[in-house]
Amino acid sequence: MTIISASIDDETLRQLSSLSKSIKFSSRSDAIRAGIRSLASEHRLIEKLSGKINAVLLLVHAESAEAKAVPLKHDFGDIIGTQIHSNLKDGKCLELFMLAGEASRIKKMHELALSNKKMGQVRLIVP
Repeated sequence: MTIISASIDDETLRQLSSLSKSIKFSSRSDAIRAGIRSLASEHRLIEKLSGKINAVLLLVHAESAEAKAVPLKHDFGDIIGTQIHSNLKDGKCLELFMLAGEASRIKKMHELALSNKKMGQVRLIVP
């Protein structure tokens, strides 16, 4: 087994510890491994998408990161049918994008959102 080190902020560490206890993982490392397996499984499903599809992209981000979401709205206007923005509590925002178009474009939008460090949560839902 290989040991790696990772930097995470205090809030993420609290979430990891809480999750580890709640789900009864034997260690935080087990929780991290389960998270990686889950992300890898989701990624494999998304990679298989092809042709014209419909999807929903959900983003949660800090209100201060709104500027990071704006390019997504403009750069992917060709596949966004509807976009809903809602202010949540604690200075967070929810963005819902109803998408229709080529899977490659939808995957690209998802990839850019997922790789953006300012996005707190990113989920692609394909019916």
